[in-house]
Amino acid sequence: MSRFTGIKIIFTLIACVFAFVSVGKITFASEASVKTTLDSIDFERKSKNEINLFFSGNGINEVDRYVILRKDASAKDFKEIKRISSKDVNKTGNISYTDKISTNGYVKYEYRVDAYLKNGKQVKGKSIFASNVLICIDPGHFQTKNAIEGEDGYGYSESMAVLKLGLALRDSLKKNYGISCVLTRTTESITIDGFTDKNLDGGHISLRGDMAGRSGADLFISLHTNSNNSHANGYPTNSQPVTINKPLIILNSLAKENDICINIANKIGENLSIVNFNEGLAKSKDFDSVKKGSLSEWTVAKNDSITINGSVYYRMGENGDYYGVLRGANVAGVPGMIVEHGFHSVPEVRKKAMQSDLINKWVDADAKSIAAGFGF
Repeated sequence: MSRFTGIKIIFTLIACVFAFVSVGKITFASEASVKTTLDSIDFERKSKNEINLFFSGNGINEVDRYVILRKDASAKDFKEIKRISSKDVNKTGNISYTDKISTNGYVKYEYRVDAYLKNGKQVKGKSIFASNVLICIDPGHFQTKNAIEGEDGYGYSESMAVLKLGLALRDSLKKNYGISCVLTRTTESITIDGFTDKNLDGGHISLRGDMAGRSGADLFISLHTNSNNSHANGYPTNSQPVTINKPLIILNSLAKENDICINIANKIGENLSIVNFNEGLAKSKDFDSVKKGSLSEWTVAKNDSITINGSVYYRMGENGDYYGVLRGANVAGVPGMIVEHGFHSVPEVRKKAMQSDLINKWVDADAKSIAAGFGF
């Protein structure tokens, strides 16, 4: 064998090695791309009886078929509910499937999409939770409404605090519990039916609750922090003692006759009471839970008291529910509640809300309570 021939053979072997490595890299990259595609799975609750799943398969040519799997909360293993050939994927690469829910109740499932490649390999996607529950969240007020001025205000405004709370609550409910949400506002301002900001915090405020009916929501929740009468308990209006701080939940006429809503309200109050107490923002971690038929009406005296626990109330006016947001939801046929997480008239509450993770702890308390109330 000549020296030239030997060198040629060596280069040929090297080329084969590089080709093998390159093929391996291509296969690895393809499986990674498929995995990324599967992990893009998301959902929307289309109706009480429909959950729409979707993900993108754009640019993936190695897949032979996709398999959508579902697992009940009490089940051990996933079961296949739909098989989709790669040939049936539309031109944009978007893949969707609507799961039909047969029950009339509330259910939560765990979904996953797997892909079977043309080379016979299986790639498993991540799983997500999805349910047939839809919540309408109303972060109260607008812009910087109910801002507390001065050094001990700590830059707090109720409107901006509950906006942060509402956005985080939406994300937590979807990610951790599979609960879909719509928000009456996602920015400082709010606009519904051509009315904006002040008009939706006054004369046309019922439109905020009405939005729950238009979206087909199962529950309307208006997020707030509380205040008190001027110079209540002999203290300056915005320098109230920690002893006044307690969560209050006010239900509309439909909610106060609904066992699920009363259960949610009780759990929210109980969990918020624990958070506030653990943060050193309340005299007690106790909350006075209620049963259907035993709710009492909200009064200023109960609101401003420094000796009673938080509880669940209702409040009526000349035209039905006193609060416009709750009246709007009630007329739209949706149970609703106002959640007062704590008193922003207490300086320590304002400081914790602005300088610690208090709002995130309120989010966790709300989300856990809502999910538990629906049986999740």
